[in-house]
Parts: sequence; structure tokens; C-alpha cells
Amino acid sequence: MEKEELLILIETFMKETWKYKESNELDKDMDYIYTIYDELRKNENIDTKQIYNKLLATIGTIRLKYGLDSIIINTNNNLKEKISKISLTDEDLINEYKTIERMYTEYVKEITNVDFLQIQRNSTNEGLYLALESLKSLITNKEYRDLLKDGQIREILIDCIKIINGIDSFKKIESKYKKLIQKIWEQSLSNYIDKKSFILLFENISGPLLEQAFNLINRSDQSSCSMISSNFIATYLGHYRRIGFIHPNNSNIITASAYDLASNVFGLGVKNKEKGTSLVTPIVLEKIGVERAKAIGEDLLSSSCYNEVCVDSKPCGIIIIGFGEKDLNIDYEDIITLANKLKLPISTIDIMDYKTELSEADKEYIAYHCILSYMDISAKMMNKLPQTDEESKLFTLILTLIDEYKDEIAQKFIELKTLGTLNRESMFQSLANIIDISKTNALKK
Repeated sequence: MEKEELLILIETFMKETWKYKESNELDKDMDYIYTIYDELRKNENIDTKQIYNKLLATIGTIRLKYGLDSIIINTNNNLKEKISKISLTDEDLINEYKTIERMYTEYVKEITNVDFLQIQRNSTNEGLYLALESLKSLITNKEYRDLLKDGQIREILIDCIKIINGIDSFKKIESKYKKLIQKIWEQSLSNYIDKKSFILLFENISGPLLEQAFNLINRSDQSSCSMISSNFIATYLGHYRRIGFIHPNNSNIITASAYDLASNVFGLGVKNKEKGTSLVTPIVLEKIGVERAKAIGEDLLSSSCYNEVCVDSKPCGIIIIGFGEKDLNIDYEDIITLANKLKLPISTIDIMDYKTELSEADKEYIAYHCILSYMDISAKMMNKLPQTDEESKLFTLILTLIDEYKDEIAQKFIELKTLGTLNRESMFQSLANIIDISKTNALKK
């Protein structure tokens, strides 16, 4: 290596150390670097090869002592002690550095506990927090870890430290892991329900089903989905209807958040970018959602704590999340029409395949669809705001009936389902013995 190249190497390293935490020990070791630098500048007849090897060991030792690697080294008392005893003036510094570097490399390979990497979480750094936890999951989750190359664990640990300390561009770190994150999503997501365990990208269809479905599928820039799984189901506006599109496992993840991003899927993009990141893994997104739902005592399979995943893709299927109600669902005919027009397969998730007891939200959902089907009230009518006093009275009546009879209706629904005799006719016969709706006929005209 030429003399000028050595000088540039030292100058570049000097700039790097400006970000290190100040200490007397660092100042002392940097004085040694300055001595080498001055000697190089003044001496024309110098053995650059010999200095180069010593310089690499010197710079490497300082990095391990005071740089970002030192945070990792300090989690191992043996390494911490050994590196503290190395002096830059030691005659055998090159071999000492190689030994400690080898020990450090072996230690990093075995790291599985990354609790020392934490960030103070607040309402303005949700994207950073999600990215940090996702990076950590690349090390702690075996399936993700198996995708890593040699030496990548150390790189990930350093990038975690950079996120925590605001070092380097966050967008640069996001971009660095885009291909790996995309691969994880492709391996994790399902395109349809073919087994009990699943992870899906679910795009909820709210409002008039057919009209809104075609609006969504013709959007130009992005789709707004929730990631749902067999462990956690939370969807936008999903109290009485959870019907939507499945997006494919190879969807391009634009950005994601464990919260609502307030995105506009009709071309205006994402508003709350500080909450989102493309550096997100499915396991972390689910974990945060579960924690949020548990904190407020919600059913994990009927939660309001939905995440948001913005993707650039077109749907590959239609999905109904319910209780196996089939044509008791007031949107059932529109679902069939939609599937035929778009030539998309229909998948169903029966929540009772994943739980043993109904939550209050589950009972309300079952009662809602059973009562409206029984009263022959269309989904179109329920998906618009009341226009007249009569319509307002009808809406109020329906809510009253749900509140009053949901327990009995849900119990009968599950009973018929368990017996294998659940259909519109058998449920309507049961409803006739539970509620009297004869006084509501005038309201439906």
C-alpha cells in the first residue's frame, strides 16, 4: 500500500472516532495513531507494508475498545477484560488483535439474547421501534436466522446500535435489508387458507361491498392491508363485516406499522410516515398487536388493534372471516358475485377453529347477521347512513335486538353448527322462538 493511501486510511478513521464516546483512554490511544500519522507524513523512506499491518491492528483494537462493537463486547465479561488489557504499544499487538477478533467473532455467532438493545419508545418513533425490533428478530427467530449469511449477525447488531443512537441514515439501513425482509414475507405469507396455521395480508372492504371492492382493485399506487394470522386477527372496521381481499405473498411492502398509518389508498400515499417502516418482520408486527390487545383486554381473534401494511400489489383472492355462517351472512350473495366477476377464489376463516369460547364481539357479529338475514334486510341498506326517521328507528331497533338477544342467538348458532345442521332454515326456525319481529315489518317498507 502506498504512503498516501495509508494517510487517507488514518484520516478516515480519525473522522469515525469523532462519534465515539469521549474518554481519557480513547484520547491516549488516539495519540498513538497521531504519532503514526505524523511519522508517515515526515518520513519518506518508510516500510509501508510493515506499518500497514500494525496500523490495521491498531485501528481494529481501538474500534473494539471504543466503537460500536464495544457495546456488544461489554455484554461478555471475558472479552471485555481481555480487550481492556491490550496496549497499542505491545510488540505482539498484531497477534493479540487477531486473537481477540477471532474470539469476538465466535461470540457473536452464538448470540441469541439481544435484550441489551433497547430504544425509548414514544408516539413519534414507532417506525424506529418497529425496525429495531424487526432487526433483532432476524437474530432471535430461528427461521429468519437461517437466512443470514456468515458475519451478518455482527452487521445486524451494529445496525441496531446505529438505530438506537441515531447514527447513519435510517433510510439507508431500511434499504440495506429490503431484499432479506421481502424474502421473509414471501416465505411467511399464505395466498389462501389451506391449513390451520396461516399469516395473510388482508385488505378490508368497507362500505357498499361491490362498489368499494372495484374502487380498491382499480387503485393506482398502493393497497392498505392488515397482517392477520391464526394467532391474531385485527382488522380495520371489522365489527360486523370482515370481508376483503388477500394480497399475494410476494407483494412489495412499501411501509408498515403496528398502528394505523392513516394512508390513502387512492393515490395520496401515507400520511404518518414516522410511524412506518419497510424494515418490518411478520413476527414482530404480530407480537406488538398481541401486546396491545392484551393490554386492553381484547379477544386476540376479534381485536380492534389492527396494524397497517401498505403494499404495491393486486389481490389474489377474496376472504371471509366469520363463524362459518355462509348464506346467513348478509353479504354472501355479493361475495359470490364479486368472486365471479373478478375470477378470484374465495377462502374462509372460521374463527371457532381457533378458540373455544365466544367473546362479546363474536356474539354481536353472529346476532347481527342472523337477525338481518331473518328480517330480510339487505347489506346495501345497512351500509348507508339513515336517510329518514323510519330508517333511524330501524337501525336503533336492530342494535336493541342484538344487545338483548345476542347470547341466546349465539348459543343456538353454535349448537346447530356443532350438530352439523346449521343453515338459513334451521336458524330462522330457532330465531322465531327467540325474538318477535312482527312489529318491525312496517319499518322495513
